[in-house]
Amino acid sequence: MGYEVISPPDSVAAKPIVVHIPHSSTYIPARYRHEICLGDAELTAELLAMTDRFTDQLFGQATRYGATLFVNGVSRLVMDPERFPDDHEEPMAGKGMGAVYVSTSNGRPMRATSFSAQDRQQVMDELYWPYLHAFHKLVADHLNQFGKCLVIDAHSFSSRALPYEDDNLLRPDICFGYDVFHQPMELLEVLESICMDEGLTTAHNQPFSGSYVPAGYFRSDRRIHSLMIEVKRSLYMDEALGVKSVDYSRFSHVLGRLIRAIGST
Repeated sequence: MGYEVISPPDSVAAKPIVVHIPHSSTYIPARYRHEICLGDAELTAELLAMTDRFTDQLFGQATRYGATLFVNGVSRLVMDPERFPDDHEEPMAGKGMGAVYVSTSNGRPMRATSFSAQDRQQVMDELYWPYLHAFHKLVADHLNQFGKCLVIDAHSFSSRALPYEDDNLLRPDICFGYDVFHQPMELLEVLESICMDEGLTTAHNQPFSGSYVPAGYFRSDRRIHSLMIEVKRSLYMDEALGVKSVDYSRFSHVLGRLIRAIGST
């Protein structure tokens, strides 16, 4: 299975909150490794650049406050669930980063020359579609139980723009992304107030925009609110080594304040 659903502990009442963690994994199943043409050192470097390391741990605190986690178990280099399935509809496909990446963050080829349309379809059938269907079901279950659902789309980003990114955009400590249709305005105001109190800079939809909503509900069901929270990696990790920094515990505590506020909605 390419994903994990983690429910709140038995001692905590479930709430209509789903925390989506799509890019924290570095795991590349052996069956897909040969499709990636990067050598081991190159692959390690690309994983360092592209993985939202430790977001599963940082945002995993949310289960204490009734949220359910939905965590991608494989690296986004194999399959990115937040891309549209059709490359013709996915803006990032123009940079080789559709649902199945064919280019690295610096624009070099990442898939082997033998990688075919059939190979891509196999990845989609084995990983992408089961993932999307399971996430959709989880949200639907929350809607049936609570009549509403808040999706928190949990990410991190490098302190400096990667080659494929726009270096003219702001890179605050915390980026809040959303689509206006699904924007949780009152919650956003609360979270911004906490960030200000903690001395963190914030921006809306910069350097990344939008927030994940299952396709069947996107811009059609106002019972679903969705907010992307992107945290700058330098706040909690050594970006050159991919390990936790001495500031990890402090930032985890700060993020915990935001998560507690989310759990209070």
